[in-house]
Amino acid sequence: MKVKWSYKPVLVMLATMFYFFLLINGIETYLNGSYSERAVWRGENKEAFFFNYMIALSLFIVFLGIFNRYFISFILTNAIVVLLAVFSFYKFSFLGEFLYPWDLMLYNNVLNLLPNLYETVNLTQVIVIFGLIIAVLSAFSAFLFIKKPKRWIRLNPWVRLFFVIAGAAYLSIFIFYRSIPDVESTLEDAGVTNLVFDQSRNYKTNGFLLTFLLNMQSAIVLQPSGYNEENILDIVDGLNRVEPQSNSTAPKDPNIIFIMSESFWDPTSVEGTSYNEDPMPTVREQQNGQILAPTFGGGTSNVEFEALTGFTNMFLPPGSVPYQQYIKNEIPAMPNYLADQGYQTTAIHPYPKWFWNREEVYQHVGFEKFIDIDGFTDPDYKGPYVSDQQVTDTIIEQTEANEDPTFIYAITMQNHTSYNVDKYPEFSVETQTPPGVDPVFNLLLRSYTQGIADADAAFKSLIDYYETSDEPTIVVFFGDHLPGLGNDYKFYKQAEYVPRGAGDINWSLEDQLKMHATPLAIWNNYGTEVPDLGTISPSFLAPTVFDLAGIEQPLYHSVLENFQAEMPGYTNDVKIDANGELYKVTPDKVEPTKREYELIQYDLLFGEQYSLEKLFGKQK
Repeated sequence: MKVKWSYKPVLVMLATMFYFFLLINGIETYLNGSYSERAVWRGENKEAFFFNYMIALSLFIVFLGIFNRYFISFILTNAIVVLLAVFSFYKFSFLGEFLYPWDLMLYNNVLNLLPNLYETVNLTQVIVIFGLIIAVLSAFSAFLFIKKPKRWIRLNPWVRLFFVIAGAAYLSIFIFYRSIPDVESTLEDAGVTNLVFDQSRNYKTNGFLLTFLLNMQSAIVLQPSGYNEENILDIVDGLNRVEPQSNSTAPKDPNIIFIMSESFWDPTSVEGTSYNEDPMPTVREQQNGQILAPTFGGGTSNVEFEALTGFTNMFLPPGSVPYQQYIKNEIPAMPNYLADQGYQTTAIHPYPKWFWNREEVYQHVGFEKFIDIDGFTDPDYKGPYVSDQQVTDTIIEQTEANEDPTFIYAITMQNHTSYNVDKYPEFSVETQTPPGVDPVFNLLLRSYTQGIADADAAFKSLIDYYETSDEPTIVVFFGDHLPGLGNDYKFYKQAEYVPRGAGDINWSLEDQLKMHATPLAIWNNYGTEVPDLGTISPSFLAPTVFDLAGIEQPLYHSVLENFQAEMPGYTNDVKIDANGELYKVTPDKVEPTKREYELIQYDLLFGEQYSLEKLFGKQK
């Protein structure tokens, strides 16, 4: 049997491949406004450009395999890619942000933008352009229908199947990169990292199509089974309002101060390390428990999300960043509730307000004021960042300036990575790592521990001030996550704090607990005793603090306390039940309470908010 071979399909495919090369260049130039700048990007990020190119080509291959029609496949691919780019361009023009996958589900936002789009865009020009496109496509389609020219490419069924499988598999690598073993590390080796904390840089560094696909895995939140108004109201009607537990002696409406200290953790917990002095004597003296952080080495906003809302990241897709993806409208949260109780609500973070999309999110969760880096006048720096003592001074200034009781949520920045040898001009701490640890880590540990000592000193100065203040005040201090010291947990592994091996493959649940637990210290100046809280997720801080502050609690806190009573620590890596037992998977005995918690969270964050009025006493 002779196999017929024709050079024409080969030429067509080569021309198509070259076209997609031009298309990616055109899209990047269109979205970023400069061909020369993207040419530099293409040279410096060859792998990222290649991935963008292959994504467009793979999409075309999939359509070609499905339809076996070159023209249809070509048009569909261009329509999808170009329309996404156009939407992204106009979104950036109006909002200063590129298009995210989750935007496609927020059709209400698109509808709200249409009046602005109508006023801004030259509508006549748009109609003419689209009219020309439709005319050209119609003419070409008529030509194909009437003349019926010979197909440019005709594939046999096996080749079509191969095209579909190969193209879909390639696209899936990027869509599900967190779920497929070794893909994320391979991408990082190729210089591609999903910079979820800064999506503008993400799109500019990795390119539009690649970043769009990398963001897709965390774009979809599926409605949990059983979600409807009747079931939600049944759950709410079965709740009992939280009764005071602490026999609080708190005066009415004390100031409430949260300090989420950047990367604060106890470095002395690593056996074999030594220090010239205890770097955290104040926190150690005041410590009442531990926070079980949902992240390691970063992802601060996800910890903050849990602390402020009482929601848990466990009910969201892996890799989600709620601040970037889900909080697009007002949601119930601690600042909103306290503002309704007469509190002045203020967020403090000595870094640009765009980071983690805080400027938008803080408005939706109820902060009336946000002091970012621009709100500091001639701040004191310690190393490359604003000092923790400066944050403490700003907290005091805010409580003194307000006649109303004040709720402050402060996120420090001084001890943020990196922990370079020359991070500080001088050091008051000296460290020594265990034998067998690379000497460079002793220098990194010293820089990190200096930050711990400074954070502890700033915490002490805050306590010293309010001990003599006539304003009743409660202070909550905790670390957001452990520090990243070396790639792939290198310091921790060399120091035998956790087992060696790639990633966390050899870790026990006890190891996971050590790598996610940070100190928690709660102090007040009015004499209410703080109980030992054990290890708890940030989600359960609000009920504890409200009880100690003597504040009437919303019915929603019953949902949190019911779950906390069964499973006070709840993360993807490790879970802790009321008896201190550790789990990887939620135990069956907790499933009924978990289901109620999940349904209520979905209702308040994504759903119709059937429960809002009863849980928080306010209407939608």
